[in-house]
Amino acid sequence: MSDLVAEENWQRFNYALTRGHRNYTEQAQLCERMYLGGGRQWSPEDKAVLDEQKRPAYEFNEILPSINSAIGHQLHNRMDITFKPRGGDADQARADTFAKVTMQIADNTHLHWKETEVFGDGLIQQRGYFDVRMEFDSNMQGNLQVTVPDPLDIIPDPDAKTYEPEGWADVLWTRWLTYDEVEGNYGKKARQAVEQRYSSNEDADWGDSGDDSGAARNKFGDAAFASGGFDALYRQGNVQRVRIIDRQKWVRSMTQCLFYPRTGDLKVAENLSTPVLMRELEQGAIRTKAMQKRVRWTASTMDIALHNEWSEYNGFTIIPYFALFRRGQTIGLVDNAIGPQQANNKALSQFVHIVNSAANSGWIVEENSLVNMDSAELEHKGAMTGLVLEFKKGSAAPQKIQPNQVPQGVDRLIELTRNALKNVTVPDPMRGMDGADTSGVARQHAQFASQQQIGLPLDNLARTRHLLAEKFRDLIQQFYTDERVIRITETDFATGEPIDASVTINQMDPMTGEYANDLTVGDYDAVVTEQPAAVTFENSQFQQALAMRKEGVAIPDSTVVQHSSLTRKKDVLEEMARNAANSGDPLAAAKAELIKAQTVKTQNESVNVSVEGMFSATQAANQIAAVPQVAPLADQLLKSAGFIDMDGPPIVPTVPEGVMPGAIDVQENTSPLFPARTQNPGEGLMHGIETIDQGVPQ
Repeated sequence: MSDLVAEENWQRFNYALTRGHRNYTEQAQLCERMYLGGGRQWSPEDKAVLDEQKRPAYEFNEILPSINSAIGHQLHNRMDITFKPRGGDADQARADTFAKVTMQIADNTHLHWKETEVFGDGLIQQRGYFDVRMEFDSNMQGNLQVTVPDPLDIIPDPDAKTYEPEGWADVLWTRWLTYDEVEGNYGKKARQAVEQRYSSNEDADWGDSGDDSGAARNKFGDAAFASGGFDALYRQGNVQRVRIIDRQKWVRSMTQCLFYPRTGDLKVAENLSTPVLMRELEQGAIRTKAMQKRVRWTASTMDIALHNEWSEYNGFTIIPYFALFRRGQTIGLVDNAIGPQQANNKALSQFVHIVNSAANSGWIVEENSLVNMDSAELEHKGAMTGLVLEFKKGSAAPQKIQPNQVPQGVDRLIELTRNALKNVTVPDPMRGMDGADTSGVARQHAQFASQQQIGLPLDNLARTRHLLAEKFRDLIQQFYTDERVIRITETDFATGEPIDASVTINQMDPMTGEYANDLTVGDYDAVVTEQPAAVTFENSQFQQALAMRKEGVAIPDSTVVQHSSLTRKKDVLEEMARNAANSGDPLAAAKAELIKAQTVKTQNESVNVSVEGMFSATQAANQIAAVPQVAPLADQLLKSAGFIDMDGPPIVPTVPEGVMPGAIDVQENTSPLFPARTQNPGEGLMHGIETIDQGVPQ
């Protein structure tokens, strides 16, 4: 391999160091010391001065509990990854399978704990990184692997100003590797070249002597101060290591692509497996060439190229997290807390020094006036309880030197520094230190309000989670192309208990030739949701369930128990399930009988109302048939009363002219209002009455 690649990598590495990475590593190491404390917050120079003056160097670490409170919020804020079908042959069923496979991978890679590492790196050292790639050591088909590099070893493009790596020109990962590690990563020939090049030049200086590109890196062992430490080569005991510059960079080149006429999409085909490529072509994709961005992956020592190939991935393997990001400028929560913490340490150390000096401020004695001790003994015993001083008769009595008073404002300075620390990190409510007399509900509200102070770090965490979900999606579609069984754990909705299940992906049906759960086709959008802190979230769910039951919503008993804070929820849910299966609960049986009786009662009342309505309607019809002229008036009255007609208007139909359905025969009517043999009540009234004119006696 050409040494020009090694020269280019080395020059790029030194360019990135001088463009700010060395300054970043020193600042990040200072932030690390301020967070850890335990004697690390004082610089060696300041400690030496205090030791010379016999003054204490106290540390009152306020940074560590504040940062741990912010990390504690992330611990209870878990991530849930789902997918939505966007185009192609994507559908919701495949999207659901995608989500299950993704969460299974997240569980296998211990993503939650690694995310805590990355989040802590961002809060403390400004930057944190995931490295996501495939590994084939434990599975011939390949498993997706997530690691957490040291942020001091990752060097992003110093000229970039975007959060997403797609906007960077390149990214470097510098590491010290043994010869065995070089062989394991890059092959036997690479080891032989490195070993032959450096074994005969053990004393050569391949860089700035003693310079390790900035601050020392964290490790389990103490820092090595052995001679022979070089920037490109160093020996620690019998183990010799070489610096490897691992570089991923974007390069535009003419590339084999797939063109999709239906959507107009263009996809790089270089990294697709043969079965996936043939499947895409069968479904209508057209093979073509186009200028595309691809990743060129190179690795080298200072002067030996170890690897120089096109990357098998469609993007960088590095996924960044920046706690606070402003167009390329990064900062963590510790940076602005360094000044207040140092001022707090100095103020408290000075306060303690003054208090200690008050107990033995010194004595004023006349020369040779002491009888029971000399001045040297008085210097050491002068602060002892029950001290007895005997001095010569006629001599001046020894006098106690008045100690220095605590300067005014020192206590105020201490309070100001503590408040400043909380203002730039997290306040007391988020740390659960808002007073013992604060109610639980008020404390939860205060904690929620205080979370706004770390809103940007949490929002950037959600941004990184989305980038991570998209990286998972791309690698699954690219490498999970063969049939394989994915074992997952789901939650039983009834009991809330995990149950084991399995999903077979990319399984071909020999009868139809189609693939079930084919994850290689279709486009999907990643959706990342976050579950709030368990205590607040579960309590809110429990209270809402109780409120809904009071309003009449039929919330199952198992749901209420599931969201409660009972310590034996599992046993309670199992007991409820057994009782439901046996139907031996007398209270439940009584409730069922009551509901049944209420149903029958309601049905009977409905029938009674219907019968009464029919009877009233029949009577009304008889009246209208007898007197058709009242129909328009009745119709108007019903409209005024707000009656709604379920049929076509008018509400009360009139009897057609000449048709008297059900009319009363007045000749046969015996009612006094309708006398026989007449249709005129007045005329009938006069008939049958004898008057004077007719000769009837008065």
